[in-house]
Amino acid sequence: MAADDSVGMVTLPATTLERVPQSAVSDVIQYFAPDIVTVPGPRNARAHAAVRDAAPATPVVHPQLGQDADRVQHYRYAADAGVHEAPNVAPPAETIDIVAVQSRDVLPQLHSELTTGERQTGSGAATFLVIPSVSVEWDPTNLTTTLPSGEELAAISVTLPEPVTVFAGGQPADYHHEWELPYKHTTVRVPIAGLGATERGDSQFAQYTCTSQGDVAAQAVSPSQFGLRALNGVGRATAKRLQKRGCRTMDDVRNLAVTELAQLPGIGRSTAEKIHAHADVVESGDPLVLTNKTPVKTRDDRPPLCLDIETDGLSPTIIWQFGVYDPATDQYQAFVEKRHPKNPKPVLEAFITWLVANHSDRTVITWNGYGFDYLYITEFLEQYLPEYTTAWDDIWTYDLYKWAVRDGNALLPGRTNKLDHVARALGYESAGTGLTGAQTAAAYQEFMRNPDRPHSEPEWDRHEAYCEDDCRALWHVYEAITDAPRRDTTDSGSGGAAGQQAGLTDF
Repeated sequence: MAADDSVGMVTLPATTLERVPQSAVSDVIQYFAPDIVTVPGPRNARAHAAVRDAAPATPVVHPQLGQDADRVQHYRYAADAGVHEAPNVAPPAETIDIVAVQSRDVLPQLHSELTTGERQTGSGAATFLVIPSVSVEWDPTNLTTTLPSGEELAAISVTLPEPVTVFAGGQPADYHHEWELPYKHTTVRVPIAGLGATERGDSQFAQYTCTSQGDVAAQAVSPSQFGLRALNGVGRATAKRLQKRGCRTMDDVRNLAVTELAQLPGIGRSTAEKIHAHADVVESGDPLVLTNKTPVKTRDDRPPLCLDIETDGLSPTIIWQFGVYDPATDQYQAFVEKRHPKNPKPVLEAFITWLVANHSDRTVITWNGYGFDYLYITEFLEQYLPEYTTAWDDIWTYDLYKWAVRDGNALLPGRTNKLDHVARALGYESAGTGLTGAQTAAAYQEFMRNPDRPHSEPEWDRHEAYCEDDCRALWHVYEAITDAPRRDTTDSGSGGAAGQQAGLTDF
């Protein structure tokens, strides 16, 4: 379920639904609890039926099945009423609209209806236009891309006073690009987001947060993360063995004795215990600690600082935002580079001097810090501020992701090990910024390319809120893990976590 000013949407591509059991479809609906579900891709009555069966009370968008007047599906979202079919009356201005067309051929008709007022949308909140099968066309000869029906999409965007975002069914779920589309001797900027029904055979499920400003945050999730295969230790072959044993859902696994589970081919006692324990974790939404090790060591009674960074990509040339949340004071500190997007030093210096001057005796935690945050902070310090490397090395740093997941110290209820999925599964309520890490990087890349163009400047408040949300989510996960029950599978006396020097050693 999304925040009050945004719609939570799940997309289940038709071709993917043909390959997964019904229990996985029910599982994804239960896990994400969406306001609305889309089924992009080709016309597929069976796929539509699978979703309707799993989500009988949730609107399902699959206009490919429609005929004549049913070639357009129109839904509206209001905080007090949820998502419902749009009646043929003028909506309140703050209503979010979701309009789905059967194909690109219907766009001229839709444009006409919007122009004449035959179809109306809320003027104060975004309209999301869903085209189930459209995809960007690539010309390998001229090395150019074309968005089919670009002029029609531009015309619709110009006609409506509110922001318009287009969902392209044939693009990957992580696709997001603001196109400049031609319209009457000018160009119109139209955001295009992917729905994941690609032709490569690797379509994934995806969850979207669609805000009233027209922003979209997408998280793709493999179908194997739902149903029996979501359980730790259960692959395709084991899932088939469980199904033959009569286990089709996680509840079935939980109700099966560990001794019976261990007797299945390829499953020993240890694996059976872990599968059974993970089924309990997923069902309860509570983590389970498997060892007697503690995730973090501090110098005093104060809790660790929660750190997150934002960069211009996975191989960054700048860390343009540092965010630090202090649970001891419930204060958040942000360091953001708004003036010198091509100079990494000023914001780095602001962060490290503040940290060393005020919190040199505090422990710092991250999520996947040894794989990213600590790695690049160390690298940038060595390059731009080598005089601070020793002070940084003296900070006690820990990676909660590494401790829990990579080192196998805990089982978590999230369907992926991404921070937002884990935090959500543990009951954290996101700020609903409508951003992802990839989008923050892309926004800053645009700012770096055109720092003097006003429209290239990121919405700083929203990007800062995104980073703060990650820091607070990290603290929520940390608290859940430290409060979790323990099922110690290690020898006693193996000790707790040991402090680490940033960038030098691993857990």
